[in-house]
Amino acid sequence: MNNGDMSVMDEQVLDERRLERRRRRRRNQRIAYLILAGVMVVASALIFITVYSLNRVFKFVKPNGGDLVAAAEMSSEEVIIESPGASGGETSQTQEMSYDDLLDDSIDTIIEGMSLEDRVAGLFIVTPEQLTGVSTAVKAGSGTQEALMNYAVGGMAYFSKNIKNEDQITEMLDTTSSMSKYPVFTLVAEDGSKNGAISSNLGIEGVTDVTDSDSARDNAKAIGSAMYKYGFNFNISPVMDSSSNDKEEKDFNKVKDIAVSFSSGLKDAGMTSCLNAFPAKVDTSHGKTEVEKSVTDLESSEYKIFEEAVKNDSVNAIMVTGASYPNVDGDDTPACLSEKMVTGQLRDHLGFDGIILTDALNTSAITKFYSADEAAVAAIKAGADMIYLPEDFKKAYEGVKKAVADGTISEDRINESLRRIYKIKYAGRVDMIMDKKDNVQ
Repeated sequence: MNNGDMSVMDEQVLDERRLERRRRRRRNQRIAYLILAGVMVVASALIFITVYSLNRVFKFVKPNGGDLVAAAEMSSEEVIIESPGASGGETSQTQEMSYDDLLDDSIDTIIEGMSLEDRVAGLFIVTPEQLTGVSTAVKAGSGTQEALMNYAVGGMAYFSKNIKNEDQITEMLDTTSSMSKYPVFTLVAEDGSKNGAISSNLGIEGVTDVTDSDSARDNAKAIGSAMYKYGFNFNISPVMDSSSNDKEEKDFNKVKDIAVSFSSGLKDAGMTSCLNAFPAKVDTSHGKTEVEKSVTDLESSEYKIFEEAVKNDSVNAIMVTGASYPNVDGDDTPACLSEKMVTGQLRDHLGFDGIILTDALNTSAITKFYSADEAAVAAIKAGADMIYLPEDFKKAYEGVKKAVADGTISEDRINESLRRIYKIKYAGRVDMIMDKKDNVQ
């Protein structure tokens, strides 16, 4: 731009252009900071994660006993950004970025670099069988690698049939995580009982009968330790069984204490804990199931548990049941597909801002009335962040993509859920950075 052009531009336009340059410069410096941090820790042999590109920044590191793996350490150096001078020119000054801001900006940068296909796939939790098409998966091989390249799912759910022995499941999970383009949740439903996916096959040392909040927390820590050992990072537990519907108010207070302690124990062990389910766990395998409770009824019973969990920040995720609550919703829409239940009650009324999962969408309460794509689209529109076990994964995935293309679901809505998901997947890194910064100071 020549001097003649500059002379005719008013000061406001100049300020806007300076601001835009600063924004670009700050963004580039943040990206450079992430890359530099990765290079530094690789050189010091404290990290095993390779930075491939912006949309592959950091692999999901398994936690250990509530502490981040030392290999995930990053630099705590101050970030240098530029700010405008008072005279309209630009000078440089040192400012320290908030690490919360760094996390948010990093996640936004990653999401911006992702294709729509990868963003949509990141909202799905599927079994290895759903992903690869095999009858029973006990190993991650070339089929898994090809499938993960085509469908960058956000989570993989494993059951008892996938677990044969310690070496087998450890290798399977480690290989699956290394093959994923983005961090992946490796899920299991484990409460330490004979029905747990791990405990039923391999046993878990240190698990006892749960009689109070202390034993619940101890059990959760033992379970979390076992999960870490094998490579799991997400537990769909504790279960809020519908049998509690007939309990007196004092019993809900006990259930509340046990559930929150169990969730806190898992979180202390570095696991992502998911309460199962909101408002209660109901068997939906035999078709449509209706629960006649009103909001007032729920506030004196089940909601006590979720209110306490939200207040204590003890859970990262909550699964919403596939049962219907007509006296809350006004019709027989399954709760996990209902905006009034997901957004109106769980998100707004109870104030939960973590990850919301649907109930399994392959149960008859859903499949008898919705196709796989209809259910997936309804769940996202209702406010759910992750779609758990759709009846037909590829059909559901294509359905959500089509809904974004035709404007039924906005890209901002997809990104909103991804931010919640990635804040959980990357949260440990920020905690670790902050600890390192405090130690340096």
